[in-house]
Amino acid sequence: MMIRPGFQERCARWSLLLTMLHTVPAVWITPVAGGTAPTIALLAFGVASLLTPDRATLFLGLIVLIPALIYSAIAWGLAWLAAMTLQRLQQPVRHWLLAISIVALLASTYFPIFIAGGHNSSRSARLFELFDNTFSSTALTSYWIVLHVVLALLFTGHLLRNDHPVITFATRWHKPVLATTVITLISAFLFHSYSVLICRPLAELGSTHAQVCVAKSTSRDQRYWYERAASDGNVEAIAWLIEHTANRRQRLIWLRKGAELGDAAIQFALYRELMRLGGPTAAVEARRWLDQAVEGDYGPAQYVLVETLSREIYRTQSRALLAEHNTWLEQAAENGSRMAKLRLAQYYSSGSMGYSADLAKSRFYYEALANTNELSDSERALQIDTAVYQQRLEELDAWELGLKNHDPTVVKALAKRYLRSQLPGPGVRKLGISLMEQVAEKDDTARDELIVLLRTGANGVAKNLDAAKSWLIKAAQSGDPAAMDRLTNNYMSGREGFAVDYPKARHWINVFVEKYQGIDTDGARARVRDLQNKLRYIDRLEEQAGGALLGDAELIRLGQRNDAESHYRYARQLLAGHGTDSRREAIARLQEAAALGHGAASWRLTQIYEKGFASEIDPDAALYYLHLAVDEHHFDAARELAMRYEYGKRGLKQDLQRAIELYESTLAAGRDNRHDWNLDPNNYNHFKWLESRLRQARLKLQTRPVVE
Repeated sequence: MMIRPGFQERCARWSLLLTMLHTVPAVWITPVAGGTAPTIALLAFGVASLLTPDRATLFLGLIVLIPALIYSAIAWGLAWLAAMTLQRLQQPVRHWLLAISIVALLASTYFPIFIAGGHNSSRSARLFELFDNTFSSTALTSYWIVLHVVLALLFTGHLLRNDHPVITFATRWHKPVLATTVITLISAFLFHSYSVLICRPLAELGSTHAQVCVAKSTSRDQRYWYERAASDGNVEAIAWLIEHTANRRQRLIWLRKGAELGDAAIQFALYRELMRLGGPTAAVEARRWLDQAVEGDYGPAQYVLVETLSREIYRTQSRALLAEHNTWLEQAAENGSRMAKLRLAQYYSSGSMGYSADLAKSRFYYEALANTNELSDSERALQIDTAVYQQRLEELDAWELGLKNHDPTVVKALAKRYLRSQLPGPGVRKLGISLMEQVAEKDDTARDELIVLLRTGANGVAKNLDAAKSWLIKAAQSGDPAAMDRLTNNYMSGREGFAVDYPKARHWINVFVEKYQGIDTDGARARVRDLQNKLRYIDRLEEQAGGALLGDAELIRLGQRNDAESHYRYARQLLAGHGTDSRREAIARLQEAAALGHGAASWRLTQIYEKGFASEIDPDAALYYLHLAVDEHHFDAARELAMRYEYGKRGLKQDLQRAIELYESTLAAGRDNRHDWNLDPNNYNHFKWLESRLRQARLKLQTRPVVE
């Protein structure tokens, strides 16, 4: 009757068996003795051959397995003999001998060994190097750690006495634990051998997914299986072949096959390959595949379309194209295009391309880009990495803090950014003006730039002459010489939204003169002379206007009156100092005054129609208003008309009798001052000249030959 060994003996036996099974020299000695080539690859091939329904390969696999079976039997026998020998030894010799045997055998697996095989083959290798051809390093390392733990537990069990509580517990539960361990090991083996046990038979039967599975698990015939799967339309296999095919013609074949299957990524890859080839035919085909990739919601393809639209938008400034551009840009970003996200971040930070200025949204996209290291080819080409995005985020932090604290440097920089943005979104220019106004209160340079923007409407800013005028006046009031000079010129010329206002011009000239009066430099003296010339010019204009030039408000009130004298004064103000643009209105006002019986207005019209601009010359109108002025008892008009009759000038025939009558009536009116002329009798230009002309006219009439 066979005696069942005790728990300690079983622990010793299993410790020795596991150790011997993992001893490298024995693993290789036995297969060589069995007559097979000593390679791990052949062993793996034999196991795989068992799953192929072919007698020859099945037979080959069995032959390969025979050495392993022989070795296992030898190892078991040796372990049994060693365990029986240890059982007869006394403690503690038995324990020390078992420990030394286990350590020595396992230690040998960590040192290189020399292996001799058939056909004079040889190799020197370690255990991990040998097994690495069959298993992954991670799996082997995990297995090796578990093995050492099991051996340690078995050795501990061997040391404990039979009545120890741990031994009692292990004796009760060792069968369930052993069963669980065996099941786990078998499951792990099946999982690790999934491609061999499951995928390969299905791959032979034509399953494309199984073919890809086999291709992923092997490097020996990997391309063969990928080509079989790709031929049956597997997109993953086609993608692998595209990436691993160096020949351009062959790669184009796989690209077209994948594109025809509707894979958007491959369609886009085909577009790029065709564009590299060049030529009109390739370009047409490339555009077709790009359109399909775009419709397939492939982000990089949509971004290429966005870039094409961008170039057209910059050329045409089309808002309709801009809307389409932004739609595709947002879709590209949603579909994972990193360059689209970068563009959105830039557009939101600058308020360009139809997007409003929104630093929060810009931050959202920059953070999305910074939180991943998977850079696109376009980013690498532009030498952009996550450090660049971190820098942009830091800039956004500085901008937000600067806006919060009203930092003039930050506010001004953002204002310029918004004012110069290409195709700005709604409210961007208004925001830029608002920020610039904040800085302009304290920064003269910003104020000057703001005045230019408001005055010219540059960079798409709405022209606002009233606002520009207000800021220019503020600048002049702060003592800015350039602003004073421009303000003076504007009041004198009526440019840049200003109405002509000579009193205000005189005021600022005086302020300007006072500013430079005490400065003893050539430049200051030249500036004072120039300002004094402007004052003399205003004085001459006032002489022409017959009195002080009125300011804008006073002139408006004067123009609202409807009597002859007001019309006449208003016209003289316009003619004297308000430029040619007001001349037409001045003539109209003179005509109204003349119609109301204002002699001076009629006389001024006579001069305008005779000596004015070329477009105003009208001899008939001049003669008409000359007679009208005489009828309205205008002294200069009466004197002029008398002289014309005397000499027969400017549309009148000589009529000495009519001339004598006019000279006499004018002298009589002047003597009794019936028309309030207030003439000086001793002044040659008045009485003396008239008396002289009267004598000459009478003499001419007396000496004129009588016509029969």
